Amino acid sequence: MKQPSRVLCTLLVLYGSLLPAAYGQTCAGEGEAARPPAQTDDATKGYAVNDLWQACGQVWRAASVKAGAADWQAVQVSGLPADSFGAHTVFAGGTTRMVSGYTGHALDVALTVRGQPISQTLDITVDGQLDTAPLGARDQGTFAVVTRVYDQSGHGNDLQAVPGKAVVHIGETQVNGLPALSWGEENGPGGFVLPAHTHVDSGSFFFGTTGAYASSNSGYAAYPVPLMLGQGGHEFKVYFGGYQLDGFVHVSDSANPDQRLNLVVTNAPATFSVWAQAATYHVQSGNMRAAGRGRIDVPTLQGGYIGFNADGGAWFSQGRNSGIWTGLVLADHVNNAAAVEQFRVASVRQGRQVPQIRNALVVLGDSRSEGFRVADGQNWPRLAQAYGQYQSYNLAVSGATTRHLVGMLPAAAQVAAHSGNRVAVVFGGYNDHLGQNHIGYDETLANLHKIIQNLQAMKYYVVLVAEAPTDSVLRGKIMSALASGALPVDATVDPFAPGQVLSNPANTQYWDKDFTHFTAQGQAELARQIWSSIRAGFAQSGHRE
Repeated sequence: MKQPSRVLCTLLVLYGSLLPAAYGQTCAGEGEAARPPAQTDDATKGYAVNDLWQACGQVWRAASVKAGAADWQAVQVSGLPADSFGAHTVFAGGTTRMVSGYTGHALDVALTVRGQPISQTLDITVDGQLDTAPLGARDQGTFAVVTRVYDQSGHGNDLQAVPGKAVVHIGETQVNGLPALSWGEENGPGGFVLPAHTHVDSGSFFFGTTGAYASSNSGYAAYPVPLMLGQGGHEFKVYFGGYQLDGFVHVSDSANPDQRLNLVVTNAPATFSVWAQAATYHVQSGNMRAAGRGRIDVPTLQGGYIGFNADGGAWFSQGRNSGIWTGLVLADHVNNAAAVEQFRVASVRQGRQVPQIRNALVVLGDSRSEGFRVADGQNWPRLAQAYGQYQSYNLAVSGATTRHLVGMLPAAAQVAAHSGNRVAVVFGGYNDHLGQNHIGYDETLANLHKIIQNLQAMKYYVVLVAEAPTDSVLRGKIMSALASGALPVDATVDPFAPGQVLSNPANTQYWDKDFTHFTAQGQAELARQIWSSIRAGFAQSGHRE
């Protein structure tokens, strides 16, 4: 693993003024994560006005991105994320302090201790952090399941786990050193219920998360669903990927059940927000933002779900959320855009997010990259983030064919339009030849060729993961096409070659019992093997004409 260098962030004269004293400290980081912005961090590098930059605990906002003369102004951060909306914050909670001065209960969890189920409350301590010590008492191999998230706002709007579907874990993963609420494919459908008496202004509400997401896409019944507000036919919902598996953020209300917005959510640590104002829905992920039309025809929305597959249907049993959250905030009214910006700035600083990072990874694939049958975001694209800092976009979806991968190309183009050096990893084709899909091998190869060519035209360095031995015919055809140049990729990764630990699908340490998917250890091995090509791709894509 690449070790971050120790960088001395010293007081500097920048744009004629002295940086705040807080920046005169030693901090761990590398590259853009440990340096202040410069005048050359401008529009030609992909930056836009109002973009944020965080390094060593200081936040800057871009006032101008004029070529060669960018103006990044230091932002004074006051308060914590939920303070931004004052009395309009109707829920704030998570695994860290979200409201200034809060100490007290954070989570109720169900544990198994010496074979017996018990309930335990985890508190936010005086230092603002979650006391996770009680989790150490649970039996080995068992999870701590969250049954309640306490409201730090003082309104008493605690989130309760959906009855019979308490699936969210704590203590399994972290985001930038903070423990996180986590979902995964293995967790199954579930989430939290907003109190029925909770109301928000339908034309001016706010919902925001801090932490990360394990997936940028969804499938079948349009999940993940981070939020659904309302009931009785008057709901608002935000979800990723849509029914076409396109990778974009979608919103839904009573006037339009599926409105695609021009945004792809990053899976790197970031703030995600959605809010309504002036008949417009706004969404934001890191420094990226988009907007769509809002047409809810009732004044308020009552109750709802957070992180729950609300559609049900034939695929209900596979419904899941990909949230890896450290904090959640819901406000019943947004007075002005400044409050939203204050939330974003406070969240960036608290979570040590680095929205300024421009390198981007896009993954096009199926269940093996989405993380089918592993818990708590343990898919290889998320695990690979431990090796370097970049914006990650995992568009993979369980059941996706190469036709679906072609349909993800517009999302990859949207990412490319706002990134610097970029790498695309393609790992798919197995589902084409399942009985229900009837896609021939020739079309699979033609689709892969189209995907590779289109990604390269977008200036991606394209890495193809060789097909697994589960389908020996497809593997043979892909290897032959690579050897002949019929699949003109920039690099190939073959984790399944003879002698590799993933070469034998019967090895249950790395492979699921279905001989197709991977265990968490298998996903970690994929991340390790694929990372070297991702790193090389970032270096080489910057020199591509």
